[in-house]
Amino acid sequence: MTPKNSTHHSLSRRVFATVFAVAMLVVVVFSLAGTAYVQGRLVALAHEELDNQSDVVAAALNSMPDDKFLLNHLDLSNTRITLIDTDGTVLFDSEADVEDMPNHASRPEVVEAFETGRGDSERSSSTLGEIMLYEAVRLDNGTVLRLAQEQDGYLSILVSMMPPLLGLVALGVIVSVVAARLESRAIIAPLLEVDLDHPVRNIQDAYSEMIPMLDRIETQRQELKRQMRVLADNDRMRREFTANITHELKTPLTAISGYAELIASGMVADEEDQRDFARRIHKEAGRLTALVNDILTLSSLDEAERGDAEVSNSVLGSREPVDLPRTIDTVYHRLDTVADVNGITLQLRVEPAIVFGVPRLLDELVYNLASNAIRYNKPHGSVTLRCGMEDGAPYVSVEDTGIGIAPEEQDKIFERFYRVDKSRSKARGGTGLGLAIVKHAAMFHDATISVDSTLGEGTTITVRFPKEAMQIEDLM
Repeated sequence: MTPKNSTHHSLSRRVFATVFAVAMLVVVVFSLAGTAYVQGRLVALAHEELDNQSDVVAAALNSMPDDKFLLNHLDLSNTRITLIDTDGTVLFDSEADVEDMPNHASRPEVVEAFETGRGDSERSSSTLGEIMLYEAVRLDNGTVLRLAQEQDGYLSILVSMMPPLLGLVALGVIVSVVAARLESRAIIAPLLEVDLDHPVRNIQDAYSEMIPMLDRIETQRQELKRQMRVLADNDRMRREFTANITHELKTPLTAISGYAELIASGMVADEEDQRDFARRIHKEAGRLTALVNDILTLSSLDEAERGDAEVSNSVLGSREPVDLPRTIDTVYHRLDTVADVNGITLQLRVEPAIVFGVPRLLDELVYNLASNAIRYNKPHGSVTLRCGMEDGAPYVSVEDTGIGIAPEEQDKIFERFYRVDKSRSKARGGTGLGLAIVKHAAMFHDATISVDSTLGEGTTITVRFPKEAMQIEDLM
């Protein structure tokens, strides 16, 4: 459960806030930039006006003998006129008493006018940012005419534009709120429409940035489904294994118990019958022993696959170099009589090959493959045991001319208690665990198993060990 006091961030609100902030930032930036542009244009126009006025006034003064008379009668609105002598002394000013004015010889525009004939400058005049624009022209008599005009500065223009700017900001706020809400909903919509049960359906309408996430979700979903199928299969196999093992154990135990009870009760008086019953008890006991041994072997392999090294070494045995031809030859001699009884020809085709593995497991692997091939063969058929090197890797192969395995059953034959020919499985004998032991013994040695079979013609099962497995050259 989610704690009540936990804080969750809303993506919709975040998108809304971002869009709104960007919109407001655009309004503010454009307002400031617009003010700067207006102020710059006004200053440029004022400079141009002063430049024209200074040319006109200078021309008039150069043509008049009495400068002060002309200057006293000039009326230039918003423009201050100053006449400066060659030593910087103020000779005339339209707004101040010349007696109270300091020497202007060091003023930048005056210095520039004395040197080049014309000069200009700008200087701030108040805290609101107003600036004074100065245009100076040197007259023919050596004096300098300076015109000055006060111009609103950046802050002054911004303050004067505040009412329309506030209206613009208010309009921007309204537009931003509406746009932010619409945009945030449009951005969030594809996220809310994602179907996590079927994420691939949303890829066409999803953002490109979402595709890797949807692919990961789909991969994880498929993996979960696969794991659920595996768990279901494992549970089914466990239940089937429990039922099968119970049945397989009860069958010989029932026979042994029945025969022993008949003998113990004295119902079998004939000595020949007693020997027959004893043979049957011995046969069923052997069958029971083989079944228990196979179960213990599979249990040990299961423990080893789960990483229990102690079980692997103490029960299965330690790894060592195993000569495959010798192992196959041993199995051949153990099954030669069984093959003769069943009318099967047992053949060997061996080449040098050594595997670094557990001798007991490799022996059981070959034995179970060979005995299975004999058990499910046809009358007067053959079984060929092979080993050698293929592409630098050791292999063991058992080929028979038996009943074959249907394609849909080839992946099932390695399951515990699974039999291809169920109608005659009891007659053929076996515990039903042989190929399961083959499968787990191969996995224990990191080997792979391939099945090549045709119904009615025969089967070839090949176990290929990894190239890293020890080869005969490594021991020479």
